[in-house]
Amino acid sequence: MPFDVFISHSSKDSLVANAVCARLEAAGIRCWIAPRDIVAGTSYGESIIEAIHTVKVMVLVLSASANSSGHIPKEVERAVSNGVAILPFRIEDVMPGKSLDYFIGSVHWLDAMTPPLEKHLDDLVATVQKLISPNAPPATAVPQPVQPIPFPVMHAAPPAAPSTKLWIGIGAAVVAAAILFGFVFLRPKPPGANPNPLPNPIGVTPTPGPNPGPAPGPTAADPIVGCYHWFNNGSVFIHSNGVILGGPFTGHWRLVSAAQRKYTFTWPEAIDTITIKADQRSLSGSNQYGYPIAATRATGGFGVIGTWMLSNNVPMVVLANGTFSAGTFSGTWQTVDASRGMYTLTWPDPVDSVTLSADDQTISGANQYDVATSGTRVEPCNVN
Repeated sequence: MPFDVFISHSSKDSLVANAVCARLEAAGIRCWIAPRDIVAGTSYGESIIEAIHTVKVMVLVLSASANSSGHIPKEVERAVSNGVAILPFRIEDVMPGKSLDYFIGSVHWLDAMTPPLEKHLDDLVATVQKLISPNAPPATAVPQPVQPIPFPVMHAAPPAAPSTKLWIGIGAAVVAAAILFGFVFLRPKPPGANPNPLPNPIGVTPTPGPNPGPAPGPTAADPIVGCYHWFNNGSVFIHSNGVILGGPFTGHWRLVSAAQRKYTFTWPEAIDTITIKADQRSLSGSNQYGYPIAATRATGGFGVIGTWMLSNNVPMVVLANGTFSAGTFSGTWQTVDASRGMYTLTWPDPVDSVTLSADDQTISGANQYDVATSGTRVEPCNVN
């Protein structure tokens, strides 16, 4: 398969080079980069020469390491000989060394020495698109592809096989957070973990807000309507209009089978606000319920895009098209402040599947993350 861009870089600049590759390929620009595209069993030099012969543009990651490399000037020389456009992407405040200056001294380059790198990557994409197809629309008008970014394969020994089940936990241990009800925030669950991760936070009696209107299914006569003491010592109020209140959180319920007395409870999505450390090797944060998240980078370079190993050894893959996945679950991400490495990760709504007992006194079940939930009716109760 022919490539559009050859990324020439020192191995010491692999983090930036991988970020360049990921951003270009997210815009539909086919890149060749070593060592990812070196075919096993072939000559390193031969693979490089063949790749240079197929591309239209060479992106040169220009740095002090590039200046001292013995291979990069050879790659640039071969590209010039084949009429390939050279686009230096300067990541350090250096001038081209003599061996490079001969070929690129009069070439305009892009500077990427000030954060955030993502802004410079966007400029790079726009410039490359113009070099490849002068009449192409600007980078901001190019739709994101749906295919995953082919990140480099990890060379470290793989961790022990983790469970693919994720759980969403409510509230940090230090936050008497509230409340809740049988849902958990998305997190990969390690083998043998307690299916009930909640530390029995103190329940907070909520004040019902404005009536949000009826939801499909429930009626005023439904036997599930009432007040319940939840398994984590919180209080849950089930209203006849389909609304559930638990502390400051509002969910909705639906009758699935009157004969089997089965219902579903759908709770708000969990949104993690995370910060990537300056060295780009780890991230941490928490969601709106105070539950923490932490991960270390496995692949990728700068920003949130790449593969992250969550604290319980389940990989989370973050793609440039605004989505991510971990185990069998997927969500979306957004940039909050790229200059400070801040992003949000939004996980799917947790849904409890529960059964009401024959005497209308207890509720029990579990959500899609295999976390058990239950509650016991309490009186007096003034919900309707």
